[in-house]
Amino acid sequence: MTRKGQISRERIIEAANRLIYIKGFNQTSFADVANEIGITKGNLHYHFKSKDEVLDAIVEYRLQGIRMLLSDWDNEFPDAKDRLHRFVQMLVNEEQELIRYGCPMGSLNVELGKTQLTQRDRSREMFDMFTNWLDNTFKQLGNKDHRKLSQHLLAMAQGAVLMSYVYSDADLLRNEITLIRKWIDDV
Repeated sequence: MTRKGQISRERIIEAANRLIYIKGFNQTSFADVANEIGITKGNLHYHFKSKDEVLDAIVEYRLQGIRMLLSDWDNEFPDAKDRLHRFVQMLVNEEQELIRYGCPMGSLNVELGKTQLTQRDRSREMFDMFTNWLDNTFKQLGNKDHRKLSQHLLAMAQGAVLMSYVYSDADLLRNEITLIRKWIDDV
């Protein structure tokens, strides 16, 4: 693929990722993506033959982003508790988007889980990546229940985001973040 073709593909993935986060996978069409970046549907079809191919590319795009993020946190924060707090800080940093649209991982998995189980399994890899990273982080703290703790932290974060989204309530999210931080300190 030429450099120009690669740039177009990247632009398509970025636009589709954003639209699917805002509108949902099933509500986002090829025409929506093409219109968003000012290309023809034919050009989009040149790069992706189906929405499932677009979804695979978006999941891979998100997974690459998560890999880089977690690697950066590992390098930036040698202390395991500091890394856990950095994970929670992600909710603070994305507060407005989370309250307006929900969690990009959670929303996509819920939507796909209703009718597109194969795609949901692929999308779940994002949760797996965070869960495994949290598991390793809790393991470094010497806790024998590291897997349960990692799943619990992720569940608390997802629950906080969902409730804040449902009620469009930033204070609810902030209060939950305070409780999650205290829980981390007490682990």
